[in-house]
Amino acid sequence: MESAKIMETSHLIKEKRVELGFTQKSLADVLNITDKAISKWERGICLPDVTLLPKLALLLDIDLEILISKSIKQKNWTGLIDISDADFSQIIYDKPLVYYLLCHFLLLGIRSIYVLTNEKNRAYLETDIFKKLGFCFFYDIPKERNLMIVNHPWFLFGSDLTQQFQGAMLSERNVALAPEKQVPVAYFTNNSAEYFRDKKKFICSSLRRTLGRGMICFTADNQDSIVDIAVFIKSYQKNSHMLLGSLEEIAFKQGIIDEIDLMELAENHIYGESLRNMVNQQSVAKELDL
Repeated sequence: MESAKIMETSHLIKEKRVELGFTQKSLADVLNITDKAISKWERGICLPDVTLLPKLALLLDIDLEILISKSIKQKNWTGLIDISDADFSQIIYDKPLVYYLLCHFLLLGIRSIYVLTNEKNRAYLETDIFKKLGFCFFYDIPKERNLMIVNHPWFLFGSDLTQQFQGAMLSERNVALAPEKQVPVAYFTNNSAEYFRDKKKFICSSLRRTLGRGMICFTADNQDSIVDIAVFIKSYQKNSHMLLGSLEEIAFKQGIIDEIDLMELAENHIYGESLRNMVNQQSVAKELDL
């Protein structure tokens, strides 16, 4: 299965290269690499380095998001939430705390998540809502997996946050992403055993990358910060008319749930009216297309 996904990306690169009249050498010259590297991509031996993806996407007229997502999917990423001292069900403005953690995984297409937490949080994650949204939780230690790791209850917001996560996933190294002058908020590794072998060593040795400007980061481990997060969410949603951290909205837009599912889920939420409006807006858009 994994080799098939690698070849899907490889075929896309070769198809677009030939279509646009590039030889392997001419494309390699523009990218300042060897034609042997291009050959390896197209044979499925390896994938382009993350630093080359924006330029490669431009040269081959491929949407960058498509190229990145295909490269990530072939690696079969899973998630890990390693948090025991927070209440996942605690409501922060209009959603439970765990929504603000899970939304980042869901935006990356990650729904298989290992969770190392307490019994109360485990019980909460087994409620029907998360199953309806397509999540599959495991409570043991993952072995030899590509992992995105969150080990603290952070609230994160930024316009290109998902894209920066994708870049870390493609780096082939242990990476720690951190807002400027703050501690890391997420870790990425191609070998989960390294994290569990020695967590402190893993954290200290991971390549540190700074998230771009405009990132908002709050810790949700104390009441004062939770109040600050709630104030921010209320203000943002009120002024932008958009939801933050809504798993239902993300699942709907990704096709995990349909209009009927979303309407049913809307009945149980404070922001149900916003969810119903999404369905109504989509129905109007479909009628206009007709």
